Amino acid sequence: MGEIDKEISEIKLMIEKIEGIIDSRLIGIEEPDEDEIEAIKAYRKKKGARALELDEI
Repeated sequence: MGEIDKEISEIKLMIEKIEGIIDSRLIGIEEPDEDEIEAIKAYRKKKGARALELDEI
C-alpha cells in the first residue's frame, strides 16, 4: 500500500503542475506564442467576414 500511496501523491503533484500551466494561460499571465497570435488573428478575420465555420463535436 505504501508504494501505491507514493505513486498517487506523485500523480497528484503532476496534475497540480499541469493545472498551474493551464491556469496561467487562461488568466493571461504568460503572453501568447507567435503561432497563437496568428491563429487569433485568423479567427477574428473569419468571424468579421462571417466566414467562420464551426465543427460540431
